[in-house]
Amino acid sequence: MTTKNDITQTPTVYYWLFLAVSRTDAPKLPHRKAVIAANEQAARKLLSDKFILFFAGRLPVLEVTHA
Repeated sequence: MTTKNDITQTPTVYYWLFLAVSRTDAPKLPHRKAVIAANEQAARKLLSDKFILFFAGRLPVLEVTHA
């Protein structure tokens, strides 16, 4: 399910932030991973094959217009 912005009617996407630990090298320190996706499930799908993920935050992706 993708949410729509009421003003522009474009799909809303977010930066999803995770604390990540490598699945192949667990003793390493956790680090931050960020991905752009419409929902948390899609964001996790992009990273979960290589990392164990802990949700850290969600930020809207702002459109940039140049005049």
